[in-house]
Amino acid sequence: MKNIIIAASVLGAAAAGVVWYTRNRRQADAAIGQMKDAARNAYKKMQRKGKEAVRMSNSMMNESLA
Repeated sequence: MKNIIIAASVLGAAAAGVVWYTRNRRQADAAIGQMKDAARNAYKKMQRKGKEAVRMSNSMMNESLA
């Protein structure tokens, strides 16, 4: 009877470890996905603002030359 209780507790601990691992892995994957999205959005915004700056500087140069 004592061996059955010990075996059941070991199995329960192993199952809890597996559940804990998979839950944390999903959270880590979700966090990495959010970081990728944030980096992608920042890059797109940087490109858009850079293009706007180039257009503005070109128009200012053309106005000053005209």
